[in-house]
Amino acid sequence: MIIGVMSDTHGNRAMMHHAANVMEQELGVELIFHLGDDYADAKELRLFGHAVYMVPGLQCPEYRARNVEKRLVKTFEGVSIACAHAEEDLRHTERAAAIILTGHTHVAVIEHIGFSLYMNPGHLKSPRDRGQHPSFGTITLEEGQVTARIHELDGGVRHSCTLEREALA
Repeated sequence: MIIGVMSDTHGNRAMMHHAANVMEQELGVELIFHLGDDYADAKELRLFGHAVYMVPGLQCPEYRARNVEKRLVKTFEGVSIACAHAEEDLRHTERAAAIILTGHTHVAVIEHIGFSLYMNPGHLKSPRDRGQHPSFGTITLEEGQVTARIHELDGGVRHSCTLEREALA
């Protein structure tokens, strides 16, 4: 299974749709996590037929709405994935997931800390923001391993990390 991860689109729907199309058509992504800023952007992805899990960002009105979850925990093929826009929104129990997805900083990162793989896919806000080029992530779940990748807008791999499943929670 291949999962797409994007964050911080901030209303740049053209770039967001481009990234979603590259994810699905070229990289084989089956579902997408949109990590906020902007929640309305993620809703639009759903309207266009993409399978999307979404959380609001700090700048979204939905972030303050009581009926909208600020964090999600899902399990795919036996691998738990916790996500929130900002890392500080994750509770202790969610930090125990095998994979932890956050956005907010606009800086793409993949780190293996303890028994978790942390990913921030970067941003899709503009051609350059906070000194960073736009990027998105993918997570490939295979029988014995998990591979996380940060991609350029054209789908090229900027950074990759493969771990054995037994190294994760």
